[in-house]
Amino acid sequence: MHIALWLLAAALLLTGTALWLWQRAQQRAQQDVSAAFVNRQIQGMQQAQKLPLDQGETEPKLQLRIEALRHFFMRAGIQHPTGTLYFQLLTPGFILILLALVLGGWLSALGTLLLYILLMIFYFWLRTSKLQRTMVRQLPGFLDTLVRLVTIGNSIGSAFQTGILGTEGPLRVVLDRANRQVQAGVELEHALRQQAAIFRFKELDLVAAVIGVSARFGGRSDLVLERMAAFMRDLEHAQNELSALSAEIRLSAWIMGILPVAIGMFLIIFNNDMFVNMWHDPIGKKMLIGAVLLEMMGGYGLFRLARTV
Repeated sequence: MHIALWLLAAALLLTGTALWLWQRAQQRAQQDVSAAFVNRQIQGMQQAQKLPLDQGETEPKLQLRIEALRHFFMRAGIQHPTGTLYFQLLTPGFILILLALVLGGWLSALGTLLLYILLMIFYFWLRTSKLQRTMVRQLPGFLDTLVRLVTIGNSIGSAFQTGILGTEGPLRVVLDRANRQVQAGVELEHALRQQAAIFRFKELDLVAAVIGVSARFGGRSDLVLERMAAFMRDLEHAQNELSALSAEIRLSAWIMGILPVAIGMFLIIFNNDMFVNMWHDPIGKKMLIGAVLLEMMGGYGLFRLARTV
């Protein structure tokens, strides 16, 4: 009876997690669809001339998955993923899994696979976070350039194209993509919004809203952009101070969240007999299920704590 209750609780928790992930996937798919539309309009004619007719009828879902994968690499700073990149990502994992399978059995191989996937997710998350912080740090300088050009009599569109020339780093990539869409006939507001959706750049979406309001209703957009740049600098300064003050708390939260998972993976990979014996024992199975549920709840709470401070 107790085992059935534990299994029911685990099933409900996994069902809720699956529904939440499905909802997030649907939202991201909608964003990717809107962002990929303009790119297909720009490159569609050239691709239609090169592709055979049977390849031109590719499944829409497959196209969306390819676009989502490409956007995922773009958010990590990889503009053109090649076969070499996939080889470099998959080869170490394949070798480690094969060694674990030969030395420790299928359970060790499974634990190695899960650990390698988690490490890859963490690696790309770090790259994406670093890229987004760099773009947020560069955006106020670009807005200052935009304000100066608008003040001396340039329009928003011409000031935007001129200001790109003095921008470097990852922000230059985003602005160049938006500029190419503008040159293809897309309004500047929509181009910026689509790039903000692809790179999940909320600050750029706010800039696009200001530009859109200025284009439709007029007004002193330069003053708004100037105040926005000052606000972004003040916000970044406050976030840096808060990050320095809460570094110990966040580090403790990360360690407390990752350490149980790391110990569990270590036991599965290097001493899976102990794990198998616990799983076949009735009390050990309850302990394992309870530990997984507690780790999921505790990890989520620590993650919210780390994000809050």
